[in-house]
Amino acid sequence: MWSCLVMTFFVACQQAEVENSKAEELPMSISASINNQGENSKSRYAGNDPSDVYFVQDDAIGLFIDDKQATEWIFDGVYWSLADNGIVYWPDKTNPHTFRAFYPYTSATSYKEVPMPSLVNQTGTMDGLGAYDFLVATSEQTYSTGGLVHFDGDDTSFRHVSTLLHLSFQKGSELNDLTIHKITLEGNDIVSPSTYSFAYDDKEAKVTLDSDNAVNVLTVDQTSLSEKSASFYLIVNASQEETPVVALTVEYETNGKTYSAHSDNIVQTGLVGGMYQKYTITVLNSSLVIDGTKILPWGVGESLDDIEINGEENTESE
Repeated sequence: MWSCLVMTFFVACQQAEVENSKAEELPMSISASINNQGENSKSRYAGNDPSDVYFVQDDAIGLFIDDKQATEWIFDGVYWSLADNGIVYWPDKTNPHTFRAFYPYTSATSYKEVPMPSLVNQTGTMDGLGAYDFLVATSEQTYSTGGLVHFDGDDTSFRHVSTLLHLSFQKGSELNDLTIHKITLEGNDIVSPSTYSFAYDDKEAKVTLDSDNAVNVLTVDQTSLSEKSASFYLIVNASQEETPVVALTVEYETNGKTYSAHSDNIVQTGLVGGMYQKYTITVLNSSLVIDGTKILPWGVGESLDDIEINGEENTESE
């Protein structure tokens, strides 16, 4: 009889422990946006404004919780949820935990080495530019937030890691038409494979370029026609050199003749991560004049000196 009572008590204790354990399970949820210089952001690009960037349905981010492997979270247009409708629980209710998130999602096993998107197959159009963008966010929180992991404050929103170049070609008043056939950018590691390491311990966040497999040339071989203008949007690696050199070659056609113009270096202030750098280039028959430039943190910028690019007529027979 005593053994039955002891067994009954043991089972009851087990059941109580299970119930208490379930009561302590703390489901996790996510709130995320993309930082736009402190403004409310709404990773897709809308219209012709590269500062208008926001998450859309089916976007997927990776989330490292402390030292654990990344989990995949998918946006349904309103809420973020774990892939395959799973559930992630907070480790505990009282201690602070570090959350490191990145977009787009890859099956990264460590926050110290996250592969960044390949930059070599860009078309230069705004459509699809989000596939080459790489965004990161870090937040340290406790469960006191009600289980919600916030990535939507001024300091915790997602931010851009690479550099966005916008080449805007304008037609001079004396030209009847303008066709940009090809643009080529050349610079050290401009689109080389790269990985991102989040900050940890006393180490700062950094991008590591795979210089052993360096890709120094980015070419967009796509005809762009417009009555007044033609724009190219390209994401490149932020430079780790103090004074990087990025050469530009443009092949274009106007008034029935084809030209090739070249500048040894168009990036006067470097390539800084998270910056939007715009060049407004006016085509004046056989020359190009960069007459309006500014650098923006994908949000407020500064002016640069004008750059003139002289074009030479292509006389080779076709």
